[in-house]
Amino acid sequence: MARFVNTGRDLYDRHHEHLWQLHRDEGLRAVVHAEIPLTEAATAHELIEARANLGMVVLRP
Repeated sequence: MARFVNTGRDLYDRHHEHLWQLHRDEGLRAVVHAEIPLTEAATAHELIEARANLGMVVLRP
C-alpha cells in the first residue's frame, strides 16, 4: 500500500476522497455472504481461507 501511495498519490487521493464521500452519503453498505452458527466456525474459516466469500462471513452464537 505504501508503494501505491508514494507512486500514485493523485489517484490515491481521488479514491480516498471518493470513498469518504460515499461513506458520508451512506452509499456504502456491508454485504453479508453467509451467516453460520458458531458451532460451525471451522466451516466459516474454510470459506474465508478458500476466498469463496463475496462479503462478510458472520458467526452467530
